[in-house]
Amino acid sequence: MPDDKTTQKIEAPRIMPCLVEGFNAIASHVYIIGFPILFDLLLWFGPLVRIKELLLPAVMSASQISAAAYGEESQVFIDSSRQLWTALLEEFNLLFGLRTYPIGIPSLLVGKAVNENPLGMLPIIELNAIENAFWLTIAFSLVGAILGSLYFSLIAIATQAIEEPLRFNLLVKQAIQAIVLAILIFLALFIICIPVFCLFSSMALFLPNLGTLPFMLLGLILVWVLLPVAFSPHGIFANQFNATNAILNSIRLVRSLMATTGMFFIILILLGYGLDFLWATPSMNSWMLLVGIFGHAFISSGLIAASFSFYKKGMQWLQANLKEMSTDNLKKIS
Repeated sequence: MPDDKTTQKIEAPRIMPCLVEGFNAIASHVYIIGFPILFDLLLWFGPLVRIKELLLPAVMSASQISAAAYGEESQVFIDSSRQLWTALLEEFNLLFGLRTYPIGIPSLLVGKAVNENPLGMLPIIELNAIENAFWLTIAFSLVGAILGSLYFSLIAIATQAIEEPLRFNLLVKQAIQAIVLAILIFLALFIICIPVFCLFSSMALFLPNLGTLPFMLLGLILVWVLLPVAFSPHGIFANQFNATNAILNSIRLVRSLMATTGMFFIILILLGYGLDFLWATPSMNSWMLLVGIFGHAFISSGLIAASFSFYKKGMQWLQANLKEMSTDNLKKIS
């Protein structure tokens, strides 16, 4: 009987209390926001590591081969491709690879054209050897995954009722599982999205009146695939699950709380990306961007902490319900 009363008291997680608990955890462990702050400062004041001279000739060669299909407009296609790829590769920084997914340090400046700061233009490091670019990409990804694991681990500890010290051996295991999780999700997306993307691209080519509808459907498919595994990182860092168990428990939790989980992530996305437009308002050569970097660091860390709070309460609720269901089944059998 006491166990039944205990399980009845456990409620499903509510959105607002989880948000408040997440931001309170970051406010009381403010050093955590140092990770995204230092990351953005590196992108803002660090070198611009480019692969423009390495990739642009190969891209233009492919464009010239494809231009034959455009007939008289082939030169227009080549010129537009050159302008597009030149602009993209001039702004792309290999340091963006430090931002790993799904476990990584959030950044305000990743993906943005950062070529200057209040002190002047960024120093440019142009890579001309494909071997150097490959190994630097691997190195940046590994460093990003390790630092992201440390960041997530500190947030998981901050949201616990009883805080535990950070253990190095546990952090290593979590970092390995984080990398395994990223590989599993990438393979799943590759297997699912490549044929779907080819199908929708063909639809857009032969049925142009559909406009962007096929790609909107592709986005919905991605959401349908990714939402059930959204809490997989939380299982690795909050419960020390391996990657496969973390995915299974995430699917179980999301299915049990589909409506609440969907609304929770919609709020997280609206708050995170909506405020990013505000934080990114200052120009790159203005010191006011520091305000945006600090604001983004606190908000993004608070939202991640809120998701850990939601996951913790959701797993407690789910385990209590499963225990209650098993108890009821035993009573029926007896």
